[in-house]
Amino acid sequence: MKYIGKYKLLVLGFLFALVACTKELKTSTSTYYKSSSTDTSAVYNESKIKLEITHFEGNDAASKALNKRIFTAVCNSVYTGERIAEVKNYNDLVNSFVSNYAQIKTDLKQDSLPSWEAQATIKINYQAAKLLNITLDYYLFTGGAHGYGATESLLFNPANGRTYKLTEVFSNTAKLTELVEAKFRVQLKIPAKTSLTEAGYFFADDTFVLPKNFIFSDKGIQFHYNTYEVACYAQGPIDVLVSYDELGDLFLLH
Repeated sequence: MKYIGKYKLLVLGFLFALVACTKELKTSTSTYYKSSSTDTSAVYNESKIKLEITHFEGNDAASKALNKRIFTAVCNSVYTGERIAEVKNYNDLVNSFVSNYAQIKTDLKQDSLPSWEAQATIKINYQAAKLLNITLDYYLFTGGAHGYGATESLLFNPANGRTYKLTEVFSNTAKLTELVEAKFRVQLKIPAKTSLTEAGYFFADDTFVLPKNFIFSDKGIQFHYNTYEVACYAQGPIDVLVSYDELGDLFLLH
């Protein structure tokens, strides 16, 4: 009976540890919106910004680190002023977008200035025991022929909120680059002997490089090139999906 009691305690301890390791961080979503007028479809003389933000609610160090890193990423994507350090929260950010537009319109003495628009959305894209993948989708238009939209993928250790380095996610970046290039060429129908430059892609010294953003899913990892990153605007973003089976031991966070 003593052994059965000890066994039960061991099992309960194991289950408790398992739940603790796999427990998801608590989150909430907030929307921050600001517009200079009620006519949100105006082509001229109007500015508007909308942020949809996932917040981590805990008071622990990991939640605080995640919220801070996300806020920095959002600011860097849509802030239009010259003193970003003065923006302390999301309300400051949306207010500054509208006020910066008004100030520029005044400085330029323009009666008819093209409208500005900004959008940013934060979402949890993928979560596992060792990995938290958060994506930031944003769009910014401040004049010109067209605006610019992009996706930024943030990779965190969910235990402490620390951003992962590339070498902590993949064991051999040289072999990974070879694998992704092979799939890139197949997907875009570029023969192995054809240079990437000749095929119309922008790689310095005609040398293939991994993108800055890796987007995780149950199917594998999307190696995501934003618009303009390696091709012309008309090409749009490019995603190369590599399954976890194909990655094998190259992926360290199974």
